[in-house]
Amino acid sequence: MDGGVAAAIAAAMLYNLAVVVQKTQAEQVEASGVAILGALWRRPIWLLGIAIQTLGFGLHSFALTQAPVTVVQPIIAAGIAFVAIFAALVLGERPGSREILGMTMVMVGMSVLVIGFEAPATMKDVAGSDLSLALTGAAALIAGLLYFAGADCIGSAGLRAALIGGAAGLGQGMSDAMNRLAGAWLSPGQGWTPPQDMGLVAVACLVALGFQGFVSAQNALRQYRANTVVPCMSTTQLLVPLVMAVALYGQSAPEGSQELALWAAAVALTLGGVATLASSAQVAGSFGQAGPSAGP
Repeated sequence: MDGGVAAAIAAAMLYNLAVVVQKTQAEQVEASGVAILGALWRRPIWLLGIAIQTLGFGLHSFALTQAPVTVVQPIIAAGIAFVAIFAALVLGERPGSREILGMTMVMVGMSVLVIGFEAPATMKDVAGSDLSLALTGAAALIAGLLYFAGADCIGSAGLRAALIGGAAGLGQGMSDAMNRLAGAWLSPGQGWTPPQDMGLVAVACLVALGFQGFVSAQNALRQYRANTVVPCMSTTQLLVPLVMAVALYGQSAPEGSQELALWAAAVALTLGGVATLASSAQVAGSFGQAGPSAGP
């Protein structure tokens, strides 16, 4: 297990270093939307960030083969502490008191959620109508988050950052959830095997939602501080597969008053952390203008 823990810590560090490296380039380009990728693709340092992220993914996958998911995933969740370190060293973003409090609440809340979660060994039958409803709901929520992130009625930069970061995490989290379904189709033998049409839908959505999440992340990093965007993005990305596992894949919902109370407290703490991050006084930092925070 020691090797798995070490790999998980390294993966958490690399994930957050990668987004900070990517932000150094994203905040220097004027393109937005999908077009931002064309501008970033020509930047070697941004490609280095992608390479670092890929290496982190490999270590994360290795960690899951060496240690229980209930050990690995809390480490990944707590890894957002690294973003404060790297953002300070590379970007000059000194975290304010609200950012420190918000990140701490998110880390504790997400860790409690993951520790209390045991993924099912086998997948139960997934109805096509339930999958369609989940995908439609996710697409509508992503569209809503992105719409309000750019709407004039949202005057708070912190709330805009949380919305676009949440949209990025939701797309990436749904991509992870579709990876679970695609894996059951491509590697049958572990419980129920999805039919071919559902498997193809899962693969297509895995790619499409992952792409959307990645593009939204680059746009969020272009405009807002890493200390605000990354915790919101990472929280949503970790939370969504848990929700999908309970709603569709056979994971039992929390039972008993103590377990329900623990999960409710963890969710409240996590969402409270995101709200605290969104209320930070300084979250804007685009086009190389991200400077040290003067305080909460």
